[in-house]
Amino acid sequence: MVFRRLDLSLVAALLLAGCGSRALDPGMDPNATGTGGQAGGAPTTTTTTTTPTPPQDDELVATLKANAGPDKLLMIGTNAGLVTSTQSANAPALQLFEDPETLVEAAAMAGMPVCSVEYQALTLDPTLADATTLTVSQAVDGCLKEDLGDMLARVAALKTPETVVVIAANAAITVHSTNGGINYFYDADMLQLLHAARKLYVPACLIAPQALALPTYPQGQTPGLSVDEALATCGRM
Repeated sequence: MVFRRLDLSLVAALLLAGCGSRALDPGMDPNATGTGGQAGGAPTTTTTTTTPTPPQDDELVATLKANAGPDKLLMIGTNAGLVTSTQSANAPALQLFEDPETLVEAAAMAGMPVCSVEYQALTLDPTLADATTLTVSQAVDGCLKEDLGDMLARVAALKTPETVVVIAANAAITVHSTNGGINYFYDADMLQLLHAARKLYVPACLIAPQALALPTYPQGQTPGLSVDEALATCGRM
């Protein structure tokens, strides 16, 4: 599995394909709350209402703490998250159906390592695996092989308590950074920036397929959202 070779058109296609609220297993409610269930088994906690109430943050944090371990990590896809083992791809996987940002915030509070495979979704059914959907074993393998060393160092150097990463269709940026400026990232670095931000618990806002307005010379700004508009979209002003 190769992360660095994704071009902008494929990134946009993966994001559009992966943003739907798909279940990890056929027939499983993607809006199920709590722990959901384990790989290969029926969910242990589901909701039958049409508008389920999401768990409180402290409940989610407690769930992550209860399932922590030296080989455990929180895998995040576009449709859900999994607490899984890095040592055994066949180990039971705890399913969590909150959005990625909620999961990352809870993982930071619980002290659980995070690995993102966004823009791809996660599935427990190998027959559903394709270019936009990964099995648990594929996701773990990709996380272990992805080289984020340089990007992790760059994000760590820019990180403040207020830093936000914005991922758009044409570029990605960091704002409220240590250098006081806006830092731009393009092409394969965009995906690496997102994955590094998740590992470092930096808030990441995905606004694709919308574009960011970029400064160009001598034409001026390209069409797209301003930085302030992008941050407002994310609720991160």
